[in-house]
Amino acid sequence: MFKTTVTLREDVYEVLKKKYGARGMSKAINEILADALLSGESMFGTMKKVPLKDLRNHRDRV
Repeated sequence: MFKTTVTLREDVYEVLKKKYGARGMSKAINEILADALLSGESMFGTMKKVPLKDLRNHRDRV
C-alpha cells in the first residue's frame, strides 16, 4: 500500500463521504479505480488458432 494525496472535487468528496464514510473512502476509491483501470480485456489468447500446416515458411517470401 502507498499513501498519497488525492485532490477531489467537492461534490465527489461529499458523495464518497456520504456513501462510504470518512474512514471507508480509501477502500472505495481503490475499488473504483481498480475496476476502471484493471478490468480491461487481456489480448492473451485472442488470436484464432491455426494448424501449423497452414503457416508459411519465411523463405517463401523471398
